[in-house]
Amino acid sequence: MAEKQEPLEKLQEQLLHTSRMEDICDHLMEAAAELTQCAGLALFLRCGETSEFEQKRLAGCFPEIPGSVKEELFDSTFLRCAFGAEIAGEMIYKDRKYGFFLVCCQECDKKEVQGEKCLRLLCTLGMLALRSGWYAGEAWIKSVTDDVTGAYNRRYLLKRLNEDMGNSVLQAALIDINVDDFKLYNEMYGYMQSDSLLQFVADIIRGEKSPQGELYRFGADEFLLLEPGMAEAQALETAERIRKKIRQVSKDKKKLIHPLTVSCGIVLFPENVAVKEDLLGSCSRAVYYAKVRGKNQTALWKKEDHPREGSGYYRSSFEKIAPTIYAFMAAVDAKDQITFRHSLKVSEYATTLAQALGLKEEEVEIIREAGLLHDIGKIGIPENILKKQSFLTEEEYAVMKEHVKNATEMIRFLPDMNYVLPAVVAHHERYDGKGYPSGLAGEDIPLGGRCLAIADSFDTMTARRPYKEPMRISYAVRELEKGKNTQFDPYLTDVFLQLIEEGKIRVWNGQEE
Repeated sequence: MAEKQEPLEKLQEQLLHTSRMEDICDHLMEAAAELTQCAGLALFLRCGETSEFEQKRLAGCFPEIPGSVKEELFDSTFLRCAFGAEIAGEMIYKDRKYGFFLVCCQECDKKEVQGEKCLRLLCTLGMLALRSGWYAGEAWIKSVTDDVTGAYNRRYLLKRLNEDMGNSVLQAALIDINVDDFKLYNEMYGYMQSDSLLQFVADIIRGEKSPQGELYRFGADEFLLLEPGMAEAQALETAERIRKKIRQVSKDKKKLIHPLTVSCGIVLFPENVAVKEDLLGSCSRAVYYAKVRGKNQTALWKKEDHPREGSGYYRSSFEKIAPTIYAFMAAVDAKDQITFRHSLKVSEYATTLAQALGLKEEEVEIIREAGLLHDIGKIGIPENILKKQSFLTEEEYAVMKEHVKNATEMIRFLPDMNYVLPAVVAHHERYDGKGYPSGLAGEDIPLGGRCLAIADSFDTMTARRPYKEPMRISYAVRELEKGKNTQFDPYLTDVFLQLIEEGKIRVWNGQEE
């Protein structure tokens, strides 16, 4: 008995000081081999929560079994015929089998009663250790994993770079994959939809990376792909493959108004950056270059590149591209003067409303710019529809509604102007959720879009058109009142009506009573 107890006591001591699954398997196998003294022995463990078992360790003449085996196959008939073996000890927890030992049949016939008891005790110790190891493994996985995308998290990447770059990782490519206009997606579709977009991006990257590649979510809209041993040509090819596939596959997503795109930045270690502390900064600057060049492209950081300090990147975005905006408006004016004048008035009305709401200066400026640009997509609408002087047919109205999508495609490629898109896209949404293009309702509609909706409708009613005279302001006021809680935000409508009453809304071409 004493000689049987010694392996168990040794095993118990070993299991107290380890939580690594590999070590636990080694210790269990060593103790089982000493207890049974069989010519052939194998340890099988369940594969996660599946109904399959995998051979983890074997000793002596027991055959190696690749892959996994279904649980139902482990009965006496199958074991004897397939492996010439039988189960000698089982690890069971709450009536569920998690592991077992197999020994050759001839050894089973010679088992001692005392040996069986010791093996059962070994299995009990093993089950406790395995569960502890599984919990520790799950806790470790949770500590290093992003819970939205399943990618490794920022903290683990920093640890990886600090401990391994220059040691076990001697050469690598670091690829920054940054989702373009992610704030826009949050505001247009809501955070739940944005999470699904991030999962979509992560899945595409996983499908295109090398087997050795490690995917990390580094920021709200940013993934980093660490590719050990990858050279420049491979890194560029990988980044481009990911970038193109994300755009292509996202075109099939019906809920997206425009395709999802990413900008990629690449830095090579140690070819381009030899100091590991500079890797993240250099990679970030590479993706910044891709962004300012127009997004949806890849940039490679090189030794001769330097941070663009003082480049004016953070100057007022509107000031930088105002000439482009006015060029667009001039193009609208050349095609349809009504749309041009309408945009100026909507911008003025919405700005006055935004100021009355007490919004910050930068928020008021965004609404002003969005008002100027809200109908810019009508450049792409056929003139026979745009200038039609009677009611549009259903087909024509469907074409007219495309101006929102057109505006999105035009504005998002203006450098630094995507911040106006939530308001521009949402100006035809309705408070009751029956608007377009996304059917948003209530306060889910961006505030700028709610302001523009009121200003847009008010000008449409009070402006002169070739096919109609301007409606009286009193009529427009009644229509806005009727539209509260259905078409318009009730609070914003009340503020707008108060501005009309106080004479702070200057009506162009309107008719008083």
